[in-house]
Amino acid sequence: MNIKRLPAVFSAALLAVTVAVASSVSIANEEKANPSEHKFELAKQYYGQCTDTDSSEFDAIMPQLKAFTDMEIMAATMADPAKFAQLMTVVNDPRTIHVMSKCATEPVMWDTWMSGMTDFNKMSRAMGHFMNPNMYMQWMMAPMNPAMYQPMMQMADPNYYTRWTNAMMNPAFYQPITSMADPNWYTPRINWMMNPQSMQPMFNMMNMGGYFAPAPAAGSKAVEPAN
Repeated sequence: MNIKRLPAVFSAALLAVTVAVASSVSIANEEKANPSEHKFELAKQYYGQCTDTDSSEFDAIMPQLKAFTDMEIMAATMADPAKFAQLMTVVNDPRTIHVMSKCATEPVMWDTWMSGMTDFNKMSRAMGHFMNPNMYMQWMMAPMNPAMYQPMMQMADPNYYTRWTNAMMNPAFYQPITSMADPNWYTPRINWMMNPQSMQPMFNMMNMGGYFAPAPAAGSKAVEPAN
């Protein structure tokens, strides 16, 4: 290798390492900043309790499931007829219903909802979708979009009825209801309700100064909002 190129190669390698480290730190900080975000740790396990499933099928529907954990994503989905039809296709499946029912009883999901519903900026962006005139124009033209009829086309597939029959015969399908008969099921949920930190997002919502505080001037230190 030409000796003159060594500094350029070394600089490129150093830059790649720096970018990789920065990206790792950024991801770690993002996860640390959103500890209540629902990560679907158990969702894949719940999906595996159903019959005729594999991990690739779960990975395909997980982006649609996020709409039920984030009002902003749900608003964007409802604003687009094609995306809404795709969501209905995913929901109209006993395996998806099982996953959603199980996840809805997890305290981490309650943390996610509480954090999102009390986030003024997130809710403002969500409501902004319904103020966009283009959304109403798209819904007016929706009957001409073949994708809108995809949920109904499922009923013409024999596999659709096979999945529902297998689900009704699978005891795991009834776990969201039968689990309530176990006294240990209530312990983590009662602890969540008794923990003041669980209600902290509601108190944060009352502190509107954090939303409307003026931007700090150049060179000055930003004032951290009160907890």
